[in-house]
Amino acid sequence: MSFLQKRIFCGLGLAILSALLGCGSQTQAASNSPQGVFIDSKTISFFQAQFDEVKACSQFSKGSFSDLSVIMMPPSFPCPYYSSGCSGEYAYPNLVKIGQFGSWKHEVIHYLLNVNTGDPDTDHKSSLFQTCAI
Repeated sequence: MSFLQKRIFCGLGLAILSALLGCGSQTQAASNSPQGVFIDSKTISFFQAQFDEVKACSQFSKGSFSDLSVIMMPPSFPCPYYSSGCSGEYAYPNLVKIGQFGSWKHEVIHYLLNVNTGDPDTDHKSSLFQTCAI
C-alpha cells in the first residue's frame, strides 16, 4: 500500500470512528436504533458444524457450507409457502433464510437435495428430513 493510500485509509478510518462516537451514549444505544441480531464466529461455527453433520448424515458428496448465503430473519417471516410465515426458507440456488436456529438443518437438507439431485423436495418426501434434521 502506498503512502497516499495509507493516509486516505487512515483518514477515512478516523472519520468513521468520529461519526460512530457521536451516536448514542456511553451506556446505551440511541433510542431510534433498530433491533438487530448479533452474529459472531460462534454463530458461524454453529452453522458450519450443523451443516457438516447434515451432509455426513445424508451421505451426499456435493454441496459446501462456503457456497451458501445465509440471511438472518425475524423468528417468523413472510414466505410463499405458509400464510402464517416461515421460520426458515431455502431459495435456489444457494440462499438460506433463517428465523429460528432450529430450522437450519431442515433448510440445509433442501439445499443438499437440490445440489445432489436437482430437486429441493419442497413436498418434504425425503426421509432425510426425519433422519438428518433432528
